[in-house]
Amino acid sequence: MKTFRPRNAYHVSSRAHRLDPRQESRRSLALVMLLGLATLSVMATTQTLSAQDPKTVHVYSPR
Repeated sequence: MKTFRPRNAYHVSSRAHRLDPRQESRRSLALVMLLGLATLSVMATTQTLSAQDPKTVHVYSPR
């Protein structure tokens, strides 16, 4: 025996927690900026450590 379930019964709760487009856009921008800052920080740290250690091996692909 089948029980009747509305087609969108599972999607109601997920829609309740959605952000409005403006807030979602701000959070996306903040996340992109944070990831960019983290990337720059890692690159700067790597470059600094590389400059301090003269025995660092740089691997380049032969051309």
